[in-house]
Amino acid sequence: MIDRQERNVRRDGILFLLGVAGIVLVEVVVPSDGVRSVWGAIHGFLLGCSLGIMISGIFRVRSKQALYSTLALGVGLMLGSVIDIF
Repeated sequence: MIDRQERNVRRDGILFLLGVAGIVLVEVVVPSDGVRSVWGAIHGFLLGCSLGIMISGIFRVRSKQALYSTLALGVGLMLGSVIDIF
């Protein structure tokens, strides 16, 4: 269950923009042909963490929940990338 907090435009906006910037940075730094190599796991982790930060800003979750969801998305996408490599 998501425990929402009051809307804080500055905090939520910064989290959202930080997440979008992270996604753009990950997609620019890691070339598309390198996703199926060892860098694929790092790419998946960073992409998942960026998505977690962005979603935390959208759903205005508390800090502890934001940390857990960010790490869970990062690890989940990393494992998905590793499975895709094999």
